[in-house]
Amino acid sequence: MTSTPASAAQQGIWINERIAPLGSVHHMPFAVRFDGPLDSAALAAACADVADRHPALALTVRERDGVPLLTPGPPPALTVRDTTPERLPGELAAASAEPFDLAAGPPVRFTLLRTDPAHATLLVVAHHIAFDGTSTDVFLTDLAACYAHRTGGAPAPAATDGSLAHTADLPEPDARTIAEASAYWADRPLPGPTVLLPGLDTGAGDAVGVGPGAAVDFDIDPALRTGLADTAEKLGVTFFELLLAAVHTLLLRYGNERPAVTVGLGTRTPDAADRIGMHANELPVVTTPEPGTPFSEFAHAVRAELRGCYPHRRVPLPRAVRGVQPGSALAPVILTYRRRIAPVTFAGVRATIDWTLFPGTARGALRFHLLDGPDRLRVLLMHRTDLPSPVRADRVGAHLRRLLASIAAAPGTPLADLPILDETERAPLRGPEPAPDASGATLPALLTRSFAAHAARPAVSVGEQTLTYAELATAATGLARRLTAAGVTPGTVVAVCAERSAEMVAAVLAVTLAGGAYLPVDPSYPAERVALVLADAGTPLALAQRSTARLVEGHGSTILLDDLFTGDVTGGADGPPLPSPTPDDLAYLIYTSGSTGRPKGVEVPHGALAHLLLAFRDTLAAGPDDVWLAVTSLSFDISALELLLPLITGGRVVIARETDTRDGRALAALVGRHGVTHAQATPSGWRLLLDGGLDAPALVALSGGEALPLALARRLRTRVARLWNVYGPTETTIWSTAAEVPPVPDGITIGRPIAGTTALVVDPAGHPVPHGVTGELALGGAGLARGYRGRPEQTAERFVTDPVTGARHYRTGDLARVRPDGALVCLGRRDDQIKLRGHRIELGEIEARLQDHPAVAAAAVAVRGDDGDPVGRMLVAYPVWRPEAPVPTSAELRSFLTLVLPDAMVPGVVHPLPALPLTPNGKTDRAALPEPARGTTEFAPDTVSPDDDPGPDDGWDELAAGIAAIWCEVLDLPAIGHHDDVVDLGAHSLTITQVAARIRDRLGVDVPLHVFYEESTTVATVTDAVVLELLAEEA
Repeated sequence: MTSTPASAAQQGIWINERIAPLGSVHHMPFAVRFDGPLDSAALAAACADVADRHPALALTVRERDGVPLLTPGPPPALTVRDTTPERLPGELAAASAEPFDLAAGPPVRFTLLRTDPAHATLLVVAHHIAFDGTSTDVFLTDLAACYAHRTGGAPAPAATDGSLAHTADLPEPDARTIAEASAYWADRPLPGPTVLLPGLDTGAGDAVGVGPGAAVDFDIDPALRTGLADTAEKLGVTFFELLLAAVHTLLLRYGNERPAVTVGLGTRTPDAADRIGMHANELPVVTTPEPGTPFSEFAHAVRAELRGCYPHRRVPLPRAVRGVQPGSALAPVILTYRRRIAPVTFAGVRATIDWTLFPGTARGALRFHLLDGPDRLRVLLMHRTDLPSPVRADRVGAHLRRLLASIAAAPGTPLADLPILDETERAPLRGPEPAPDASGATLPALLTRSFAAHAARPAVSVGEQTLTYAELATAATGLARRLTAAGVTPGTVVAVCAERSAEMVAAVLAVTLAGGAYLPVDPSYPAERVALVLADAGTPLALAQRSTARLVEGHGSTILLDDLFTGDVTGGADGPPLPSPTPDDLAYLIYTSGSTGRPKGVEVPHGALAHLLLAFRDTLAAGPDDVWLAVTSLSFDISALELLLPLITGGRVVIARETDTRDGRALAALVGRHGVTHAQATPSGWRLLLDGGLDAPALVALSGGEALPLALARRLRTRVARLWNVYGPTETTIWSTAAEVPPVPDGITIGRPIAGTTALVVDPAGHPVPHGVTGELALGGAGLARGYRGRPEQTAERFVTDPVTGARHYRTGDLARVRPDGALVCLGRRDDQIKLRGHRIELGEIEARLQDHPAVAAAAVAVRGDDGDPVGRMLVAYPVWRPEAPVPTSAELRSFLTLVLPDAMVPGVVHPLPALPLTPNGKTDRAALPEPARGTTEFAPDTVSPDDDPGPDDGWDELAAGIAAIWCEVLDLPAIGHHDDVVDLGAHSLTITQVAARIRDRLGVDVPLHVFYEESTTVATVTDAVVLELLAEEA
């Protein structure tokens, strides 16, 4: 029996199928649909004739000493079955996915499915190890000729030599060819394991793996196909090169700064042109396009990159580049292109060819399969459906069609400006229409109306003190008159520096009623920061208590609040009308952290604040029976909602004392004692409440200020009546979107815009990105602040006016994407996005995955170290353990993360904390995260020393020596160290299978091939794997 070595590409396929189950990913099904009186016997004979002409259709793949050999095997025979039109699609799918036994053969199946005497479908399923795209053309041409001969209409085709010589590309690439390929790829960027695509979560799974899938297919309009061909000719590139450049452009528009596409390249020689076999290899094409580059120029750059691969197309990338592991996909995105021959004709019947059927298994995240000609350009988008957040292939198809039309119309357009979106995706998401009473509303007008309607009802409770609306109105109005007498007019900024008390609430209301803008000053802030804020704001007046007055000294005059409710210091409740500010007048000035280290003041007008309050009044159906718990610092803008919403709707606000805000048990007790119906807090605050025993089945909870982890949402949702996840930056007035969390959530979104608000996800140039693609969230509508006080340049940078629509919006710096249902998913800060070893990483995504672990209550992630450190820059995880859960080791936690994150996103160091450091506003204080503990076994990155002893057991020394001898034999080495990385010594996928085979033959242990690729492969790691297998057998 004559055997032929498998080619390098065939070896790769064979090894991949041994490393992990690949389903039907290497199946190549196609079909011929016959309409007319088909001669089934003649067709069966014709199939046999074709198999006889092409030995690849009857080969087997046998292993000898770890090397796959191609050996003649049994020929395929036609199977004929009757079916119905209804059952036909299911039978085609099932037969396409049926596995092959390559060792037994054959690598192809012929099945004729007859639905009635005049209609039948021939399904051909070939394994890629023996078949490539051109083989389809060869097979159909020969089958038609052999069928014509068998039906008596033509002579027999000329005979072939019947050898396996043309089954694959032989001989193998020699050492010089591999060295040249290695030198070429050494200067080229290689694809990463992740990609940004509509709908795809970069942490959802292995984007270069395989799994169950689906396909979206469509035809490109023939006129567009012609236009694209003309454009390619004018640009001086091939049609395929133009299409490849278009796919790279699409990936760039999806946010991929370095688009990478695996392309299938033919390797046939002229003497194999009419032979069936496997003559193809896949290599990556990686580009770094600038958004402003014209497409016409970029197409030439892609052409140059693609053609640079051609001299090295017979060398598989893992053979040329150290560290590239075998796999079914070199990059998450794959492009295959096939030129189709003219339709073949079968004597006496009409034949329609389905050139490609989807086999049921997809590889990578997305595969563009292009079938060109002879009468149409057909596109199949194959994608995996087993990922938690799969690609929206339908949207990709729509974008591709629009992009191709844009290229044909104006190929000189910059890449960033080529239209790819329809009107739905270009338009911002819009919240409901504002309430009728929102037009022209201001906070003073809303308060005045509420004071009159609810005079006798309780308004504010602090400790044992409760004030009615009448009492609160008298104090606030009287103080407002004092303020106007002191010179406060609409727009005057008045500082409010008070402990958490009824006086604090009255002071805020008084400034508002006087027409001024309140500036909250937290007494717990450092004096230096307070002084900076007061100086920047230019406040002429401050309201304070005796205990806080020292903080505002030297910044204008001060009015004390201590006797506001006990003495006759209100200035009289009766008097001339107070000023009536307009919606454009300033309501409050609040300072946030600045990127320069100096706080910056955000100016929020009355119209924006009233819009927010009325939007949540309607969203929550807020009314007089509501009791709100106020726990937030006045210097955190969300305090305005919990203080003011109840007061404009006739409800009551319960002010938590400063000491209580840090005591979960005290806060939970307040909820119970006062019958609190509504409360808002940051996720950190809700953890505090839950740990304090919160169980409030009537409570409506609002969580915002930072990302709400899914685990926390599930825990909190069981303790409250309703849970809302709310989102919004200070610059768009507290909250801009809201999502009610269902009783059993399976994911967290920030929902949709609230009334009068718009949301748009944009790219760095400000263009809307497709739904499902990550971009920067831009917010517009009635909630927009004026800008930053005294900082016109920063205001112009962040508050942007669309030159086309004239709409103004705020660029939040937050990353987001739009889900298929229209909800927004927030993905962390743009400035939390880091690059580490060439990989773009979202810290917030890692934190979310960490908090999915049952032992993790909270977590933060940061980058520590620098390139000068021995281990360089690294990701550090800071988990806070749940008290009741078993604590995992660092290795166990990292193993958990490897299931859901690419390796580049798994922290190298785990540094547990008793609690995360928080800012005064209750958010995680990243700057305060400590340097990780190093030099300990538990928290240092996993390392081994080259001087480590192989082990205390002499039996394993002997075993290791035997394994080392096998490596020396296969790699032709005189000696090998216990901890030498065999890849550095020349090992590749085929030599690894040879080593595995010799270990099996000599030691009787079948080491799974995936073991060799999970970490650095050394004698020590392989010895450990053999020991584990031996122990498993003994057990």
